[in-house]
Formats: sequence, C-alpha cells, structure tokens
Amino acid sequence: MFPIRLSIVSYNIWTWSRWPERKDALRRFAEVFCPDILCLQELQVESQAVLDSALSNHNRVHDKFEGWTCEGNIYWNGKLFEKIDHGIEDVDILETHRRLFWVRLKIRESDRSLFVSTAHFTYMGHPIEMATGQSPRVDQAKRTIDALRRLIVDEPAFFMGDLNDVFHPMFALNEAGFPTCFAELQLPPPSTFPAIPTGRTKADGATMNGTIDFLVSNRLARAVSAQVPHFYHKDIAASDHWPVLAVYEI
Repeated sequence: MFPIRLSIVSYNIWTWSRWPERKDALRRFAEVFCPDILCLQELQVESQAVLDSALSNHNRVHDKFEGWTCEGNIYWNGKLFEKIDHGIEDVDILETHRRLFWVRLKIRESDRSLFVSTAHFTYMGHPIEMATGQSPRVDQAKRTIDALRRLIVDEPAFFMGDLNDVFHPMFALNEAGFPTCFAELQLPPPSTFPAIPTGRTKADGATMNGTIDFLVSNRLARAVSAQVPHFYHKDIAASDHWPVLAVYEI
C-alpha cells in the first residue's frame, strides 16, 4: 500500500479583532493553501461563514456545543475523508468554551482512520495566572496527553493549536511520544506570534515574540515538510498569529 500525503494547518484566527480588514485575507489563505485538514482556534460565526464558503469541498463538525462555533473547529477535505465520530474533552482550560476538540476520520475507499484534535490553552495574561504566578498550561498539557492516550486507537493521530507557551506543553507532548513537525525534521520552530503589522503591539511594550502554536503527531504519521507561512493578501495578514503548515505521510 502506498503512503498517503496530507497537508495540515493549525491557525489561530484572532476572534473578531480587525475583522472587516482581515476577512478577505482569511478567505484567500483558505483558497490558496486549501489544506486537507484545518484546525482552528478563536473561531467566530463570521469567520466560520467565510471558511465555509472558501472551502466548498470541505466538511466540518456541526454540534450544539457553542464552542464549536465560538472557539474551535476542524475542517477536512470531503473528497478524502468521511467523519466517523467527534467529541470534546474538558482538559481544564480556564476560558469558558475552550475544550480539546477532536474528530475521527475514515480515509475514503479504505478501512483506515486517523484522529485529529485541537485546543487553545489558557492565555498567559489570564487573571488567575497573573494573581498566582502559576501556569495552568502545565496541567492542561498533562490532561490533554491523558485524553489523547484514551481516545486514540491504532491510527495516525494529530494534535495542534495555540498552546500559549514556548516550552512546557511542547516538552510534555514530546516526552509522551508526540513530537512537533519541526522536531521530527530537526528544524528550529519559527516564531508564530505576533504577525506584524496585522497584530498590533502595545505602546507600553507589553508584547512578546515566540513560538506558541504547535502541530504534533504520533509515531504512525511522518512529517515530510513543515513551515510557518507569512501569507498576506492586499498587505494584510489573516490574523495576529501565523499558521503552522505541515505535510505528513501516513
């Protein structure tokens, strides 16, 4: 059996901030890259409508839980996959509608499946973290790993998202057998935040620069390329984050 190659993107699309300016850039990104699998964070009704239109050959999760529309969702190429099941897991993310969102897909004309999941860990400036000085993302990473181990069967599996941390979640995932696409290729991960000038820095200097968006897989998927594309349309990027794009062989 010949291996299958899939393009996968993780993208934090910045809720409603500067939305009228960015919507054409998001549409154009989806049309140009048209990934086989697209995992989103900070999704909104308006951005979902744009992606539904731009990705006409794709399907996504439809579910009554509000988080699938106001936080995260997963799109997949309907010509390649059909959905077996989907769900959410509470991994103790502090923001109201954030969960570990997941879907299990069947590869068409095959009996093979793959597991895809995404999450948006708690913001570093969350009031609880600012008051305690303790990062909730360490526990969120551990809970995510526990959920992945319970949910994944013998199948290629992917987890991705905005982890709001340059080290701890990535280290824990790697130790658990989920290396990043860049680590697999022995490449340094490029910065994913902020996408300047679309994302605005604060005048008081309270900003950051770093790799906080990640894409990982288990041993049944092999990364063959990985990048953080700086995509613009009409001089504006689609978000204040850059997307993570990888091609995997399964």
